[in-house]
Amino acid sequence: MDFCQACGAVAETRYVEFYRNIGLLIVRLTRSVQGRLCKRCVHKYFWEYTLVTAAAVWWGVLSFILTPFLLLNNGIRYLGCLSMEPPAPYAEPACPWGRDWS
Repeated sequence: MDFCQACGAVAETRYVEFYRNIGLLIVRLTRSVQGRLCKRCVHKYFWEYTLVTAAAVWWGVLSFILTPFLLLNNGIRYLGCLSMEPPAPYAEPACPWGRDWS
């Protein structure tokens, strides 16, 4: 067992990278989450980042080209985590700085 770098729960973790992209005409707004996450956090970040990326504006040329690859990356990494065991419903953080305070 390891601890989740997002919520701090002691649980099975996997290294994942999820990306979010919003393409505007001149700029791109990007965000990513990377680290060893538990199944609960993988699920949370996958849906949050993938739905925003899929539904966001793809107006920029770079975003129009890049967005399908980011969606594919998010999907493949999510599918690789489906076999993980979820953390206990009330799993306590292993350390206080591992908590997701957002």
